[in-house]
Amino acid sequence: MNGFRLFKEKCQKIYGQQDYWMVPIFRSCLAFLIFFSLTRHFSMVGKLAHPIFLLFFSLISFFLPFSTLPILLGVILMSYFYQQSLLLLIVSGGIFLFLFLLQSSIRGKYAILIALMPFCFLLKIHYFLPIFVGLTMGFTAFLPLALGCFLYFFLSFIQQNEKLFTASADLTEQLESLTKTLLPFFKDKEMILVLVLFSAVVVTVYLLRNGSFQYSWHIAVTVGLVMEALLWILYPLLSLKMNFLISIIAYFISALLSVFTLFFFHDVDYRGTKFLQMEDDDYYYFVKAVPKNKGEHFPSSD
Repeated sequence: MNGFRLFKEKCQKIYGQQDYWMVPIFRSCLAFLIFFSLTRHFSMVGKLAHPIFLLFFSLISFFLPFSTLPILLGVILMSYFYQQSLLLLIVSGGIFLFLFLLQSSIRGKYAILIALMPFCFLLKIHYFLPIFVGLTMGFTAFLPLALGCFLYFFLSFIQQNEKLFTASADLTEQLESLTKTLLPFFKDKEMILVLVLFSAVVVTVYLLRNGSFQYSWHIAVTVGLVMEALLWILYPLLSLKMNFLISIIAYFISALLSVFTLFFFHDVDYRGTKFLQMEDDDYYYFVKAVPKNKGEHFPSSD
């Protein structure tokens, strides 16, 4: 544990000195991984799937904020949908416009989650992101995370119904088939369950970690993991299919990542808690001070 704290402090020191370059490089690498994973997920071919093309879009993100990653991803996806059929372009364009309008209600804040949530689903660490968001971001972050969940299920819907959107098919037949399948998609019980539960996890974890009681972050992570484990009960109750082996593995990997996040961002020593009182001409101040665990305060294991 002491070694981990020393490692954390070294990382924080390096980040404080080199964040001007590290953040854009990290953003570009993350963008490339997101673009690459989604193109492979859709089995895209041609220029859109070429690594040079994806690298070019990733390099663009080097100069732009995190909130633009979903826009770049949307450009890639819309280009792919245009190759498939005009109907798919129109439908997806309407969905993306809907996501943009909802996200704009919080002025683009945390928009990266719209692209990051599908990426986490593909990596099978989707249980981790709601807890991470609740621990490190603001209350309104639940909205872009929910939109990211919706985007993942929408893209999965397109993948499963790819034959409906072939460019060679008759447009009238496409519209008839789409009407029969698109409306049930919006009523998909699995999508609604995951979207609501993950949003509730973000809000719950956020509220608990901001509590003034001791071990608030520890309790927040524990409660968040327990809430996510409810999926194993709710899926059978709603007659939904689930690969329990993959789900359990994903859950435990996400739990380990959540614990790592907990100690990396909030490693405190509650035994040294102090209650301080101060005053000025207008107010009395009652302060609760909890010291951080510092690696250098502990003897080396060597």
